[in-house]
Amino acid sequence: MAEKKTIAQFGATGPTGRYIIDEALKHGYNLSVYTRDAKKLASFAGRVEIVVGDLQDHSAIAKCVQGAYAVISALGPNGLKVQGDKPIMRGLTNIIAAMKQAGIRRLIQISTAAYRDPKDGFAFKPHAFALLLKVIARKGYEDIKATGELVANSDLDWTLVRIPNLKDGPADGSMDVGWYGKAKLSMKLSRGNLAKFLVDPVTDRKFVRAAPGIANH
Repeated sequence: MAEKKTIAQFGATGPTGRYIIDEALKHGYNLSVYTRDAKKLASFAGRVEIVVGDLQDHSAIAKCVQGAYAVISALGPNGLKVQGDKPIMRGLTNIIAAMKQAGIRRLIQISTAAYRDPKDGFAFKPHAFALLLKVIARKGYEDIKATGELVANSDLDWTLVRIPNLKDGPADGSMDVGWYGKAKLSMKLSRGNLAKFLVDPVTDRKFVRAAPGIANH
């Protein structure tokens, strides 16, 4: 029997994180999960490896990614309160450095329409959504944009998964995937469908070095 692959997961304690953990366990992956607060992952104790640290803790990040086949990051600005200058981009810079040190190439990172891909056309709703975010949460918008650029300019086997508004809900697989302005993409996505889309490309090469938008049908 083939050895089980390990995924290192960041952004695990947010509302989406638990869906990703469940989906990865369902696929039979080992999980190394990074958090600032182990208590928030108490329900997964014994089923995943929990590594405690913040996004500036180089040795804890290195420990989390050691031996992993891929990194899934659900890190994103926390609502309207962004502490400091581009904390997600800075944290991801440390994660990418640890990945390179450990020889890990696969990175799957959540993003939004705030990051524009060269393949995009013009789409009114995502464009308006990004502009609204820029107005009401400028620091968050700039962090998402800078994080997308950091990932896209890296030499890793990256995928940026750009998402609309998230809601709780299971994975039913009814998703549209494509580029803004080219594909018909709604402004809603269930966390279960997102988790499925994040875990599936761990071994699927279809969206390597690509930034698809995804949404519920």
